[in-house]
Amino acid sequence: MKISFVRLTTETLATLGKRVLAISANELSPEIQSHPLLQALAAANADYSAVFDKSTYSGKGNLVAEADLLRDNLYRGMRNSLFGLTKMNGLSTQHDAIDLYSFFEKHGLDLDHYSYGDQTSHMDKLIEDMEKPENKVKISNTYLTESYELMKSAQFNFEKLFSEQMGANAELRKQESASSVRQHLEIALRNYLNVVTAMRKVTGWDDAYTKLNEAVKAARNSRINGKDVPPTATVE
Repeated sequence: MKISFVRLTTETLATLGKRVLAISANELSPEIQSHPLLQALAAANADYSAVFDKSTYSGKGNLVAEADLLRDNLYRGMRNSLFGLTKMNGLSTQHDAIDLYSFFEKHGLDLDHYSYGDQTSHMDKLIEDMEKPENKVKISNTYLTESYELMKSAQFNFEKLFSEQMGANAELRKQESASSVRQHLEIALRNYLNVVTAMRKVTGWDDAYTKLNEAVKAARNSRINGKDVPPTATVE
């Protein structure tokens, strides 16, 4: 049986493990059925099948991106509204708008272009200033209370989602990945198939060898068709 396990995709390796176990399970030889290397292969394959297609990220990326876009839009809306009011000479609330706009200048007029983390830090500081009683009065005077509350809510919602995403991703990365367990499956397959190959001339093992060899060929050909792997690759 000629094949290089390390050249197989994760899916092809998983399929080969299942086929080898299925073929072996149908053999009548009690020596094959109870062979410790076959049992070791079954255990390794179960571990591999459980993780080979698991996610490594939480899938919350789109939600976080949408939340960031919303806070960006509301931030720009609040900033631009205040800027417009600062230019309206003679307006009774012009000076309130100028005072409030100064906090946007202080913490960054382009926060919507910052990284997630940097934007969050600066917006927290901006909101901290805007929450001061005297500034809440100025926000009310400029009729921007609703706009401000929407911006603040969007910021808090983003922080919540981003924190959940980071926590979920960290937990997923703690789990054993397919790359770390596939070596165990490769070793188990190699050991078992080598024994079958060595015993192929013994009654009871010959039929198993023929069927398993076909399964190995199918796996090897699948890889060859995809990546032009030399057909002379050996079991390794």
